[in-house]
Amino acid sequence: MGVRIRVAKPGEEQRLKWIQREAWSPETSPAPPQSSKGSIFDGPVEAGNVLVADENGLAVGYSKLVPLATSYPDLADATAHVQQLHGFSVLPGYRGRGIGGTMLEAVRAESLRRGATRITLRVLDTNERAMRLYRTAGYEIEGRLRDEFRIGDGFVDDVLMALELPA
Repeated sequence: MGVRIRVAKPGEEQRLKWIQREAWSPETSPAPPQSSKGSIFDGPVEAGNVLVADENGLAVGYSKLVPLATSYPDLADATAHVQQLHGFSVLPGYRGRGIGGTMLEAVRAESLRRGATRITLRVLDTNERAMRLYRTAGYEIEGRLRDEFRIGDGFVDDVLMALELPA
């Protein structure tokens, strides 16, 4: 059957939060993983903005794609061309199988469908695996916020990356 990318359905929040907790490490996020309370679809991250990777009918990863205009409603006209990748997780046991690349292809296709010409994301410089995946998919580093986060005993850079899409 293989990997299939689909839009998340309301009601599968617990599975997606479980994936997020299982994929979390201090190298991937300065924030602790979400508890099982609340909804992963809060605020701008409604179910329609979450793409789920299913392998043989089992959700094994997801990505959150949010229009930048959602974060800055007063700037909706100025930011309508930008989609933000707000979250990206693949279960550790499923990494290295091409699922991340397939999800990024789906993120690109959905962004194009929405009329975007740009996708942006932020990634910790300690998350080398994700940075390699993003670079392989064509994302480029556009900036770096040095020592933006204190994690444990050290400081970590927040790296800004983007993918330009055809207009």
